[in-house]
Amino acid sequence: MRKVLLASPRGFCAGVERALKTVDDALKTGPFPVYVLHEIVHNENVVESLRRRGVIFIDDPEEAAGGGTLIFSAHGVSREVEEKAARLKVRVIDAACPIVKSLQRRIEAFEADGCEIILFGKKGHREVEGLLGRVHSTVHVVDSEEALEAFLAAADPAKHYACLSQTTLNADDVARMGRRLQEKLPHLTFAAEVCFATRDRQRAVKELAGQCDVILVVGSEKSSNTRRLCETAAACGVRSCRLSGAEDFEPSMIAGAKRVGITSGASAPEELVRKLLETVEHCPCPD
Repeated sequence: MRKVLLASPRGFCAGVERALKTVDDALKTGPFPVYVLHEIVHNENVVESLRRRGVIFIDDPEEAAGGGTLIFSAHGVSREVEEKAARLKVRVIDAACPIVKSLQRRIEAFEADGCEIILFGKKGHREVEGLLGRVHSTVHVVDSEEALEAFLAAADPAKHYACLSQTTLNADDVARMGRRLQEKLPHLTFAAEVCFATRDRQRAVKELAGQCDVILVVGSEKSSNTRRLCETAAACGVRSCRLSGAEDFEPSMIAGAKRVGITSGASAPEELVRKLLETVEHCPCPD
């Protein structure tokens, strides 16, 4: 008989819940129409649900120049975007995660202190792009251990560096790369850490990995924290499969598995987990 286990915690983090409540409140109060700059969170199901309720997703603040409400996504934005939006005749609401907002203040403070900044993060991710747009100086974006070694080969140990991290990276990777930096840079201020929600969800996957043959991870392909959950399972030696929802499930994903784990990324609604759970439980289990 197959056993299905659910990770805890999983799914929406406080930052995502706050961002979605911000949009929900705006849909009740206006002014209308309600625009969101980029995807409010990285989940297609959430975005499509909001679009059906009348939210207009845009890629440039100027698209909201006709008036209404403009909401910044949970990932944060650059100073340039803030300034552009402020010139428009719209109500502007920043739905950035409070932890991301804190990170923005820290990168600005490190620049003001004259530090050379190192940022652990994935180039092109909305959160990283927003952070880079908070400062004028060059930021060294490090997205792998190979990139870290390349940076260290050219780094000046006499300089004062400060290191921060994208909030949704693998906590173990951040700690390991941080130790390497601290070995080589004596004047380093190390302030890189993933957010507690990311860390706790990765810890839950590690616990699940000790009890399961395969772990199904519900979340968008665009979601950084979802990908990190899959990587965490792999690092524990357990096979994982990412699914946007139950519609992506294939029986081959759990073939031969007696114990199946299910978790979800921080921007995946719980209803998607419940539908997948029901699908897995009704999947024939060969003797």
